[in-house]
Amino acid sequence: MKIAICCLVLATISVSGLQAATAPGLDAVRVASGLTQPLFVTASPGDTGRLFIVQQNGEIRILNLATGTLNSTAFLTLTGLTDTRGEQGLLGMAFDPNYATNGKFYLNFTVPGGAFGNGVTHVSQFSVRGNPDIADPNSERILITFDHPQSNHNGGWIGFSPRTGDANNLYIATGDGGAGNDQGTGHIEPGGNAQNLTTLLGKMLRIHVDSAAGTATIPSNNPFVGMSGARGEIWAFGLRNPFRNSFDRQTGRMFIGDVGQDTREEIDVQQATNAGGGENYGWRVREGSIQNPAFPGSPTPPGAIDPIFDYSHSVGQTIIGGYVYRGNRIPDLRGVYVFGDYSAGQIFSFDYDGSTVSNFQTITSQLFPTSVGGFTLSNPSSLGEDANGELYITDIGNGSVVKTVSSAPREP
Repeated sequence: MKIAICCLVLATISVSGLQAATAPGLDAVRVASGLTQPLFVTASPGDTGRLFIVQQNGEIRILNLATGTLNSTAFLTLTGLTDTRGEQGLLGMAFDPNYATNGKFYLNFTVPGGAFGNGVTHVSQFSVRGNPDIADPNSERILITFDHPQSNHNGGWIGFSPRTGDANNLYIATGDGGAGNDQGTGHIEPGGNAQNLTTLLGKMLRIHVDSAAGTATIPSNNPFVGMSGARGEIWAFGLRNPFRNSFDRQTGRMFIGDVGQDTREEIDVQQATNAGGGENYGWRVREGSIQNPAFPGSPTPPGAIDPIFDYSHSVGQTIIGGYVYRGNRIPDLRGVYVFGDYSAGQIFSFDYDGSTVSNFQTITSQLFPTSVGGFTLSNPSSLGEDANGELYITDIGNGSVVKTVSSAPREP
């Protein structure tokens, strides 16, 4: 990719086959601009006054939601990152569930080095000490690291789940190591990294965080704990580049937006009802719901889980996983999954009842009408939530953040 998310050539994508959204009435309001490589937004639990904007270049900015202004001083600036013009840099952020009392938060970022010379991921804890708007850059406590054979497919999302019995377990999305079709230098054969349980690449990991100590352990009920040759940190596998993911704060379902190779883009789900994890989403043999054309004779892995939804590259080429809307400002959107595509410059939505997807549509023209607002959507790099569950979109192409709002007049 010639941008920050996957190795695909930027193209103009037609979405002529999609249903255009008719309801609910939506609009997008730009809440921040002039940013450098905005890649993610999030908020700490219960903090309704601030939105944290993660920039790929290593800087985290704070947006004051009451005044609509950016703090002049960055919350944190990481230095010594790998080249952030590609797919590396500062990629993910999650606040400790007890952040209000302990001031701890977690970052996923890449630094130079590693066995292949293509960078090392750090998932680390940082702290706020004193000023709540400025973190301590020297407070890093490394929880887990892993090398990258190539510089692309870094995943990068991290998050804590809202599931009962899952307290303080941090989930970490990892790409398959890069290059193409999960093969080549640093890709384990047979099957590639995503299918191999001896490597952390191409996986969803789950570790238990001791926030006071700044350390992590492997939960004893992870699915591959005690299995010979398997890494105990693995929660699910068979992923290519799960760049953006989320938990539905009401149902606990994990939605995984996995960027495809040459043919399909997919949304996978890890159901909260499967408390033991262990799902295999099929990459590199499966690409979305089809056989990967690069491996026509390879059998589908036993028990592989199909995506709940996928689409062809006539629709978009770089899926950006999103969120099930659980806010209060747009009642008609509640329970709808909203996501995007970087290359197509589109925002989509669908309904999901736990087994079936319906009502897939593009809502881009509603959010960004060409004749209104003075700005358009360029390259959505992520969606994110504030503490109230309202949705935001980071546009790395325009250096801006927009908020999804209702276009209907508010009742007096």
